Amino acid sequence: MSTVVLSADLDIAQTATIASTVLVVALVTVVGLVVLGFYRARRSAVGADRYEALAERVAEAGARTAEAGQATATELKGLRAELGAARDELAEVKQRLAELERLLSQIG
Repeated sequence: MSTVVLSADLDIAQTATIASTVLVVALVTVVGLVVLGFYRARRSAVGADRYEALAERVAEAGARTAEAGQATATELKGLRAELGAARDELAEVKQRLAELERLLSQIG
C-alpha cells in the first residue's frame, strides 16, 4: 500500500507542477496580450494625433491657397481694367492719327 500512496503523491505532484506551469503560461500570455493592446492603442492614438495635425495643416494650406487665388483674381481684374483703358487710349490715338493723316493729305 505504501507504493500506492507514494505513486498517488507523485501523481499529485506531477499534476500540481503541470497545472502551475499551465497557469504561469496562461498568466504570461494574458499579461502579454494586455501589454500589446495598450501598446497598439497608444500607437493608434499617436497616429490619430499626427493625422489631425496633418489635416489641420492641409486645411490651413488650402485656406492660404484660396486667399492667394482670390488676391490673384483681384489683381487680374485690375490689370484687365488697365488693359481696357490702354486699349481705349490706343483707339483714340489711332483715330487722332487718322484725322491728322486726313488733314495732312488735304494740305499736301
